[in-house]
Amino acid sequence: MVFDVNRVSNNINTASGVPESVWFLRPQPPKTAAPRLFCFPSAGYGAAMYQSWIRAAAGRLDVFPVQPPGRANRLSEAPLESIPELARRLVPAIAPLTDRPYALFGHSMGAIVAAFTADALVANGLPGPAHLFLSSRQPPDVPSPVPPLAHLEDAAFVAEINRRYCAIPAEILREPDVLAMLLPALRADVRALEAVEGHPRRQLDMPITVFGGDSDTLVPRLLLKQWEGWTRGAFRMRMFSGGHFYLQDKGPDLLQEIANVFTD
Repeated sequence: MVFDVNRVSNNINTASGVPESVWFLRPQPPKTAAPRLFCFPSAGYGAAMYQSWIRAAAGRLDVFPVQPPGRANRLSEAPLESIPELARRLVPAIAPLTDRPYALFGHSMGAIVAAFTADALVANGLPGPAHLFLSSRQPPDVPSPVPPLAHLEDAAFVAEINRRYCAIPAEILREPDVLAMLLPALRADVRALEAVEGHPRRQLDMPITVFGGDSDTLVPRLLLKQWEGWTRGAFRMRMFSGGHFYLQDKGPDLLQEIANVFTD
């Protein structure tokens, strides 16, 4: 049964004391009063990308990995091909969780979704995030340094995704049936990213911190710095050693950087 995104669930998770929602995948979350951190995955990924962060950040951050439609426990739902629509649908899920300080984190495509979601939350009269953390993606008003690829046939599409990002694990590439099951969400995400390119710059009221990998040739420091024009508040940039998916190795350091914002 497809989840009604216009209805906020009143079911309470007894472990965490917060409303349950199909938009967040949080098995056995710790009970904590720490600031909430909503984490938006990169193209083709789901909430599992941040599952380890729930325990890793316990006591410092209350992590909410975001689960978009079309993957894992939402595989029966059609993936969305519009980032503004995805942000709009997330608002009712996040709304009841804005009762204490919170922040948004997004990696790659997730950075764009996080920025649009922050804007949508404020536009709906809700308390805005205390901070916006954006990783490994230039803002949508800055042209992509690489050509579009959503139109490519499957084989060429997969090859180009891996050439650019090394994003599809070898074990999945060896399983055609599994790959075929995952491709619709990945294609939809890439189409959504390509469709939003050229979107006018927004002026957001919350501070922005941008993260990146110092050897990421697709999204170098110069492109990341363009997010400075998206905030009326403070702007900071922090580079880690690694490529586009630097956070796979630098997760603990990244979480500490985020937690420090709430304690400094």
